[in-house]
Amino acid sequence: MLKIDGIPPRLAEQECEALFCQQYCYRGQLQQEVDLLLLKVNGRWHQLYFENGTLFWRTQQEAPKRVETQPGDLMTYPLIDMGEKYGFNHSIISDCITEPLPGGASLSFVFEGKGALIVMYRDNRTALRFIPVFTKERFVSGAPSASLRTKGFVES
Repeated sequence: MLKIDGIPPRLAEQECEALFCQQYCYRGQLQQEVDLLLLKVNGRWHQLYFENGTLFWRTQQEAPKRVETQPGDLMTYPLIDMGEKYGFNHSIISDCITEPLPGGASLSFVFEGKGALIVMYRDNRTALRFIPVFTKERFVSGAPSASLRTKGFVES
């Protein structure tokens, strides 16, 4: 069962001002496709990450910055501008859905007229998927039960 630490922001029907993904690499090999996801909504930065079966939500004051590394460093943290890459900047987030997976969970951000960005967390590993334009109705196969649904967020 996924635990949530922190207060998930209200994201449904909000404008995504910016979206970044910080990855984690060890010895040049990608270890975590999503080490941190950083999302700017209503002028505020929200940080989310998974650790040991828990989804953490945090706020931060500043925009994300690249982690400085030196030649020969074993660990690097590439910062990807997902908003720019997929055209999410200044798009409306029509929904944010969390669903259980065996050994983890998925967190999906549905962007009006753009598609969805899905973060999958399983067995302490993360993966990121983009699904191009589709409707919310096609994405959600049946409405989540009332016990799972909160305003713009589904907890598992």
